[in-house]
Amino acid sequence: MDAGILIVDDDPNVVEILTESLRSRGYRTESALNGEEALEKYDRFEPDLVLLDVVLPKKDGFQVCDEIRTRDIHRDVPIIMISSSSIRDTVVQGYRSGAQDYVKKPFSLSEIHAKIDTYLSQAHSCKDLREQKIVLEGEVQKGQEDYLRVNRELKKKILDMRSLFGLSQDLNRLRDPDDLVHIFSLTIIGQIGINAVALFYVSNELDEHLSFAGGKGMRFNVLRTVRLSREVGLSKYAIANQDMISLGNKSLTGDARREADFMAEFGFAYCFPLIVKSQLIGIVFVGEKVSDQPYSEHDFDLLKSICNSAATGFENSRLYLELQSTYLSTIKVLVSTIEAKDSYTRGHTERVAEYARMLADEIGLSKRDKEIVSFGAALHDIGKLGVYEDILNKPGDLTENEWVIVRSHPEVGAKIIQNMKFLKAACDLVRHHHERLDGKGYPDGLRGDEISIGARIVAVADSFDAMTSDRPYRKAYSIDTAISKLKFQGEKFDVGIVDRLEKLIRIGKIKK
Repeated sequence: MDAGILIVDDDPNVVEILTESLRSRGYRTESALNGEEALEKYDRFEPDLVLLDVVLPKKDGFQVCDEIRTRDIHRDVPIIMISSSSIRDTVVQGYRSGAQDYVKKPFSLSEIHAKIDTYLSQAHSCKDLREQKIVLEGEVQKGQEDYLRVNRELKKKILDMRSLFGLSQDLNRLRDPDDLVHIFSLTIIGQIGINAVALFYVSNELDEHLSFAGGKGMRFNVLRTVRLSREVGLSKYAIANQDMISLGNKSLTGDARREADFMAEFGFAYCFPLIVKSQLIGIVFVGEKVSDQPYSEHDFDLLKSICNSAATGFENSRLYLELQSTYLSTIKVLVSTIEAKDSYTRGHTERVAEYARMLADEIGLSKRDKEIVSFGAALHDIGKLGVYEDILNKPGDLTENEWVIVRSHPEVGAKIIQNMKFLKAACDLVRHHHERLDGKGYPDGLRGDEISIGARIVAVADSFDAMTSDRPYRKAYSIDTAISKLKFQGEKFDVGIVDRLEKLIRIGKIKK
């Protein structure tokens, strides 16, 4: 690669790491440790891309970005800002200054490499299109009619490239696989004007097969049962050629021919591989154009650009889900530790988490909020790790000092998880699941809407399971009795949530 990259950061260690990494990939690099030096190096080095720290001596990253954009009127040079801050205003200010993307420290070199490759490719395409436009406009005298036609085509190409920039940002932002497939499919159908698209994808890098992940434009009931080998057939042909494949290609033989004929029966005409780090992670199948016109070279180029941008997004999503799975495993270990201390509540945490999840779903919380409720409910009693076992299992009444210890468990629990980044959002639910609407709860005496909806959900789920389970000091209440007691305590519990709980019981989703 002959592209030049300017690295601007006031930390020499960061500069050294990025310099060595990028030079090993064939890039030319220059570096600067402050804002003024960055602008001097920019004028002299004329880079193809800038990696720019936000906090810099003399001139900060936003000022440097503004001045680069003053020099670079065509925005040919992509700017990726780097900062340890993820505050929304900081990110927005970076975009307003003219940056294309934002990376939070500490960053992954693979993420930096992927973004650099994507933005350099897009910048090169945009520059080529602009230069092509200049050439074409110089030929306008050859005929006004030709000029108008070409200009329309050129504007469409530029619009397509802008859409591609937007898609890249969406795919870097989204983590939910269903959302990614939805955006990806709609983009292909809308930009190229085709009748159908289907994605076969590998959810685990160790999987030997590609499975149907979704698509648009037709019914996919049969395709949901189809799996494609990653080693033979179309996969083998795709990884060898790494280009558009016509399903009618006469050079396809054996398994590749059979798979191509099978997909062609569903109306698909072409396929393209999704490749990350030389590994095949998916195959995209597309149908004919709605206009019945053949694909143009521009259509193929745009389709390949969209697919290449999507490959990085899908891989990031897969890694995110693997990380989330690790989080869940950690939670299960913590929960088992809690229940090992309190023999009477074995299974309580798991049931509370399930009730809370169903209540959050019934209420209509967002997917992210439902995740937080599930985490918070699963860990609501984590603070009991700090309570003596003889107190937890005491069959008689607790003394005042014992009650003080027991009532400390929400605060203790919140402190245990507050420094775990992936559980931080659940701190509120762990700390406040014993608050009351009338302000007489603990530990903070919150009242009414001061208590988050998540904490109110966990409070109802926790009390319901406690009432319907045997305890050292009493036998379990019936479901009807428990619901009546919850409703009778409107000063303590959110009656609206209790009503949702009663509905889930009535329709058979919750059983005891």
